[in-house]
Amino acid sequence: MSVTDKQLKQFARLARLDFPDEEIEAFKGEFEEMIAFWDSINSAVEGDAASIREVGARQIPLNGLREDEVASSLPNEKILSNVNGENGYFTVKRVVK
Repeated sequence: MSVTDKQLKQFARLARLDFPDEEIEAFKGEFEEMIAFWDSINSAVEGDAASIREVGARQIPLNGLREDEVASSLPNEKILSNVNGENGYFTVKRVVK
């Protein structure tokens, strides 16, 4: 694919890059190589769609899973007895402003 100077300047503006006019020609060749590489990836994927696994395919059969078992846990009062807690929850330092 051939890229024009106008297209390249538009791509650079969208990417918030600033190229002097003398660097545009040097970058044009590199950009065309990148596009050729992306095209080769696209043609490899689109050419053999049978090799792509279905998203919903299961790796583990359902009969191989164990049954859920309900077990008793500690009461909230005992858990919160060694820490500062409010309303049944742990209090932690605020890390996001």
